[in-house]
Amino acid sequence: MAVVHEDTAERFDELAACVRALHSYEMPQIITVPLAAGPADYLEWIRQETTPESDV
Repeated sequence: MAVVHEDTAERFDELAACVRALHSYEMPQIITVPLAAGPADYLEWIRQETTPESDV
């Protein structure tokens, strides 16, 4: 099963640590796939959703 989590590259280490702590596998596959392009409204939504509350 694959799970996709949309976030920024800056938060990858935090996300990876959380997945490792919660996952039952000894070595879960945790990878990043860069978002090179997309519709402007989608990219803006991603930016808004992945900006921590303290940065808004």
